[in-house]
Amino acid sequence: MDIILFNPLSRNGNNRQFIDKITKQLKKLGHDVEHVNILNVDDVETFVKSRHKDDRIILVGGDGTLNHIANRIYGIAYPQDLFMYQAGTGNDFIRSLKTKEKVVFIKPYLKQLPYVTFNEQSRYFLNGVGLGLDGLVIHFVSHSKYKKNKFNYFRHALEGFRKFKPVSGTFTVDGKKYQEKKIWFISAMNAPFQGGGMKMAPLAKREENNLHLLVITKLSKFMLFLIFPTIYFGKHTMFKKYVHIYEGNEFEVHFDRETYLQIDGESKADIKDIKIYSAK
Repeated sequence: MDIILFNPLSRNGNNRQFIDKITKQLKKLGHDVEHVNILNVDDVETFVKSRHKDDRIILVGGDGTLNHIANRIYGIAYPQDLFMYQAGTGNDFIRSLKTKEKVVFIKPYLKQLPYVTFNEQSRYFLNGVGLGLDGLVIHFVSHSKYKKNKFNYFRHALEGFRKFKPVSGTFTVDGKKYQEKKIWFISAMNAPFQGGGMKMAPLAKREENNLHLLVITKLSKFMLFLIFPTIYFGKHTMFKKYVHIYEGNEFEVHFDRETYLQIDGESKADIKDIKIYSAK
């Protein structure tokens, strides 16, 4: 049995036809198919235990849906194979795997994950977390009247440039402390991509334990506007005066005022202190 676990809010809430298409393809291969709305699954452990061990669970959605499942299923032993059929607007997780497969086996990637703590909360993440302008842009995208896509992200990035004011703050990398007076954003990356294909940390590798911390500082809004498009190609690292990347396993970030945090494309408001840990 193929169990399609879908998020009705993915693909801007219009994924019914997409799910029907997947179902038709699977049935052509002789598979029995069942649809399960992820929002109706109250207890993940009970759900997987109620299924046959030979069933395939196919997650249909994007990075946000995957993050939701990863945080609910982490640490739970389940015999079923877990796959993902990309159906989001960003799909940075699948992009980092460099695969052309439509149905991707993802179970191994959810066994050990980095996590971030903030305001007495803790969340695992797959792609990256960001504090500052990064988080504000995701906030704008999440509350946008426009559909989620790359153009919309770019549109709200420009809005973020206009409205965000750099902050002073400190950050530590494996215990070594740094201080900056004009920080635009700080992002910890578990893989290269974020924001629908932005190559934030070009050398980050999901299969390695360490994380890459991207820090953008000291530049003017005009310079930020010029540098921003180069992030899609991973060329922003050339601007070493403003763009800094650190590798490590534990990071702490403290801003002098509250701002937005984003975790795999989900925004959190009123955050100024976070701690980030790799999947050791």
